[in-house]
Amino acid sequence: MALFRLNNCSIRGIAAAVPKNKAFTKDYDYISEQERQMFIKTVGIEERRVAPSHLTSADLCFHSAEKILNELKWDKNSIDALIFITQSPDYFIPASSIILQHRLGLSKNTIAFDINLGCSGYVYGLFVVGCMIQTGQIKRAILLAGDKSTLSTCYKDKSTYPLFGDAGSATAVEFDVNASPIFFHLQTDGSGEDAIKIPHGGSRYHIQPDTFDEVEIEPGIIRSKKAFTTVRFRHF
Repeated sequence: MALFRLNNCSIRGIAAAVPKNKAFTKDYDYISEQERQMFIKTVGIEERRVAPSHLTSADLCFHSAEKILNELKWDKNSIDALIFITQSPDYFIPASSIILQHRLGLSKNTIAFDINLGCSGYVYGLFVVGCMIQTGQIKRAILLAGDKSTLSTCYKDKSTYPLFGDAGSATAVEFDVNASPIFFHLQTDGSGEDAIKIPHGGSRYHIQPDTFDEVEIEPGIIRSKKAFTTVRFRHF
């Protein structure tokens, strides 16, 4: 059982950035007004933030990191590690964290890498950062977590379109022998892979002529093979 206790790790601050653009569930006219009201009542999402085409998850995390570094007055040369949790990187390669290290003006001695995780990403990312920090060999780290999830939704897919928005965050973590312990219980179940998957665009199924063709999966759910296949909230 993956139970862990991490010591000497203190979260000094968290900053977040969201796009200015808002999308309101009440305006989602692909579904009926009754469905919209039921969605808001049962799921709780009344509005989402949607990034314009030029704004990426890395951009949102960049602004979050700048804010937290300025508020804490941390010397950028004192950052030992930069970890970016995302499933919507700027490029296939290189890792977005590598680009962010340079954009933020961090030292070339900074450890930087991406982790490809979604819903569990922040918890796993904090665990990874904590493991690095608690030894005392790394004193300060920035954990970035963000996604531009609206890239992977189709307007005519009521099971996903009203669910996802865009945002980026930055968490500052520092070595501190007086910090309270942080406990983690980490698990994995890959048997449900088809419950949320983007079939095309990776190395198994490349972009193909029909990748962006929208197909009706069932009434009210029309999507392409480059979109989320989430079906958990299909009925409301």
